[in-house]
Amino acid sequence: MHPDSMRNDAAANIEAWTAQAVAGALSAAIWIAAAGLAFGLATVWLLTAATLSRWLTAVPVLLALAQLWLLVRVAIDRRLFEALATYASRHGAADLAGLDAALTQLGWMTPSRQGRTMADRARGALRLVRICGALTVIQLALTFLASILG
Repeated sequence: MHPDSMRNDAAANIEAWTAQAVAGALSAAIWIAAAGLAFGLATVWLLTAATLSRWLTAVPVLLALAQLWLLVRVAIDRRLFEALATYASRHGAADLAGLDAALTQLGWMTPSRQGRTMADRARGALRLVRICGALTVIQLALTFLASILG
């Protein structure tokens, strides 16, 4: 195969690889967020058993609710990125316009957000991964503090 045609094939498949990489990161985020929920529940259990102020229990509960929402969002995005990867590997490019139309029809996206590139979507999804990680670290710290204080 000629090097130029190999470069063109690679460029045509970059959306498929990007979508696969993001789907993998989102799969990891599910585990990270689940660990954060477990730490949150442990913290609540430790705080309810302790003689500390009850308002402290609200913090891990609120963080757990945020993490639960992120779990739902990450699970949906993972499936969408997997579908984009499959489509892109078969057709050479992801059907971003079709995805935008479906999300708009469902009311999950405003028309003003249509037309984003795969790179923009990947950055947005990876931001969710980082948020899941940050919430999990916070939950772990709260669990550690609750175990020390309780």
